[in-house]
Amino acid sequence: MDIEEIKHKITKGGLKFTHQRMVIYEELTGSQNHPTAEWVYEQVREKNPSISLGTVYKTLDTFVNAGIIQKFVDNNGVMRFDAILEAHSHLYDKETNEIRDYRNKDLESLLKKFFDNNEIKDFEVEDISVVIKGRNK
Repeated sequence: MDIEEIKHKITKGGLKFTHQRMVIYEELTGSQNHPTAEWVYEQVREKNPSISLGTVYKTLDTFVNAGIIQKFVDNNGVMRFDAILEAHSHLYDKETNEIRDYRNKDLESLLKKFFDNNEIKDFEVEDISVVIKGRNK
């Protein structure tokens, strides 16, 4: 993702484009492992030693509130961040705790159709995310 795409994504979320926001978003989107705030901090700090962990936490929460990224808690209770907002599921390796994206249009369509036809009383389904647990081969 180039700088103009990052700038567009941040400003589209109603946020001011800053260098700190850019490097944090860039690191998050370049990661394939659904990182923690601490991981993002360690990566960003290598090139930007003056950035603080608090800034990374605050920026990630700001991104979540602006709808630019999403956050979720993994099986170990650790908060992780994901820059992919489109419908997708996750593969969770129970041995390594690795989390990978899994996209399958047939599965997503099946789930959407199921919940369109089987409403949950007093609940509106907005997003569906499946976690598929297993082990890497």
